Amino acid sequence: VVSSVGARLSARGLARAMACSFCIGPPLHLVPPPTSAGTARAALRAAARPSGSGEPLAACPSEGESVFGTSGPRGSLALGLALATLAVTTHAHRRQQQRRRRREGCLLPRSGRRVAVSTAAAPAAALFSVPGVEGAALEVLGGPAIGSHGGGGVTLLLVHGSYRAAWCWEPYFLDFFRSRGFDTYALSLRGQGSSIRPGTPPPVAGTLEEHASDVAAFAAKLQQLHGRPVAVLGHSFGGLIVQQAVADMSGRSPSLVAGMALLASVPPSGNAGLVGRYLWRSPWLAARITWGFATRAFERDAGLCRELFFESEMADEDVKVYMQRMKDGCPAGTRLLDLRALAGSLPVPAAGSLAGGPAVLVFGGDKDVIVDAEALDETARAHGVTPVRLPGAAHDAMLGPRWRDAAEVLLAWLQTLPRS
Repeated sequence: VVSSVGARLSARGLARAMACSFCIGPPLHLVPPPTSAGTARAALRAAARPSGSGEPLAACPSEGESVFGTSGPRGSLALGLALATLAVTTHAHRRQQQRRRRREGCLLPRSGRRVAVSTAAAPAAALFSVPGVEGAALEVLGGPAIGSHGGGGVTLLLVHGSYRAAWCWEPYFLDFFRSRGFDTYALSLRGQGSSIRPGTPPPVAGTLEEHASDVAAFAAKLQQLHGRPVAVLGHSFGGLIVQQAVADMSGRSPSLVAGMALLASVPPSGNAGLVGRYLWRSPWLAARITWGFATRAFERDAGLCRELFFESEMADEDVKVYMQRMKDGCPAGTRLLDLRALAGSLPVPAAGSLAGGPAVLVFGGDKDVIVDAEALDETARAHGVTPVRLPGAAHDAMLGPRWRDAAEVLLAWLQTLPRS
């Protein structure tokens, strides 16, 4: 039955839905946030609207389409197949969760102690005024170095990916690098986290070029503030944005960027290649990823959230904290990028391959189910470097129990950059 129904599935529609679901002047100055800037975003509606409801899903099928790219009976069959196949492993997931709950403390990293994720309110953020967009400002976390480890050759700027914001660097990376002598900042892109914009939130936060321009403008502000070049780290789709930003900066201000680090980054050509590989290699995983992103089910299903982003041994309570932050920090109606429009901007230039270009680090987890090994290799090849693989790490390597492995790789690379 599954085979006969599957034969009617629109492979093209599924590929499109999966590709879409992966997402996502005035003077420059930092200003104190208004009292309302930290207000949590409204929670995501619990279920996606049916096909033809007049409102697109959170991914990017156009009006009248299902998440599988076709309306009417074909779309219903495709969605029905996804629901049926999802139900097949429900029992297995429940048993896995029961075994996980029976473990004492659940998460035992190399240190032998459970990693605690704080649920306390985050400290007040600064805001960076967006050049050319009146009243708009981007959330900024972090600040000057707080240690004396003799790092500090560059200022470190951290850029998140889809369904994240500056908060994803707060549990570990910000304090880790600041305590080692690096001025370290995390930026929330337009429409994400506590970044603000007057008026009704747009359906798409910005174009690739707009996000890249914001990153470049903030990097220039950091150089002005600290008198040193900047090293920029981008994660996932944030890595694609960073590649565009660094290419722009390298052309205009070569001395501004000392290095570019790409963690589990979407390659310069975009995500079409990895989507095709998943459809061919693991249709089940492709359906899980599509379902999770297109309906934002990872914000409601801890098991799915862990499967897509985190290591299997991460504690349930930690996953739930991050699920809530994803809900609060990424508005239901605002996507980071419009992937159909993005296609016209691809491939992005590979600044690391240019003579005199910045140093480049490409690294990612070997258990990443979002950005696969081939995508990591493609990114490294484009920039003329060898990728670093993190054993056992998942997509969100900066948040998982192996976060220190990722941080140590980045630290060792930062220490090789020329000092200003």
